[in-house]
Amino acid sequence: MTKALLVSILALALFSACQTPTKTDDKPVISVSIAPQKYFIEQLLHDSVEVNIMIPSGADHSSYAPSAAQIKKLSASVAYIKMGHLGFESGWADKLSAANPAMKWYDLSAGMDMIQGEHHHHHHEPGHICSAGTDPHTWTSPKQVKIIMKNLRGYLTELFPQYKGLIGLNYEQFLSELDEMDERLTGLQTEKGQLAFMIFHPAYTYLARDYGFEQLTIEFDGKSPSPSRLKSTIELARTKHIQTIYIQQEFDQTNAKVIADEVGAATVQVNPLSHEWKKEMERFISHLEKH
Repeated sequence: MTKALLVSILALALFSACQTPTKTDDKPVISVSIAPQKYFIEQLLHDSVEVNIMIPSGADHSSYAPSAAQIKKLSASVAYIKMGHLGFESGWADKLSAANPAMKWYDLSAGMDMIQGEHHHHHHEPGHICSAGTDPHTWTSPKQVKIIMKNLRGYLTELFPQYKGLIGLNYEQFLSELDEMDERLTGLQTEKGQLAFMIFHPAYTYLARDYGFEQLTIEFDGKSPSPSRLKSTIELARTKHIQTIYIQQEFDQTNAKVIADEVGAATVQVNPLSHEWKKEMERFISHLEKH
């Protein structure tokens, strides 16, 4: 091997080493509240950043306490992008800020028409209204996710101006996917009119409002229903011809199954907190289309 060839090989090896992708540990860290936010960030930045999820799938966002490992990642985060109005976010805001005072804060609910007060389904039948407050489940409606993505595009561009072009291109691509989902739901609304569905915890309030559907909930004031309320819910399910009852893994499924057995409905597990946001939404919409 000639000296010139050896030098060329070493130079090529050095160049290749310089082109090696940055290790995960060297990526900037962004902390978020729930897994769907990670999905949204990935649509714009792919794997250019590391996303630290504070509330794991299957946990109750109103009562979850973060682990030491999550706090450690939080302390290294350049920003916290909150969903907005989650119980965890309001309860832990001061502690999270104290763990990383230099961390920037952003709110994905900025500019949204939030559902307030007696809000947990589209029409308020007596006895089926949950506790007052601001409903945080904006990410379960494509119309609201369009606002989320617009906010996110601005926040990520501010944090990482070097990726402005990438963020802009990916934003337009994902927006077209949201348009398709929006059109699918609008078509369902046109085809079936006021579609009613029943779920234990009201996770699809914004979807119900945005598309004229009716979300009926089993829980009351954030708790399982009393025997008398359970009886009235069974009668409501019969009146509304409920064929499917949706249940979430983080909540007790006993009452949902009792109602399903009484009215001859099927039970289907949904996971609004899944990282696979698009896949989960399309699965839920497919079930609605079968009603």
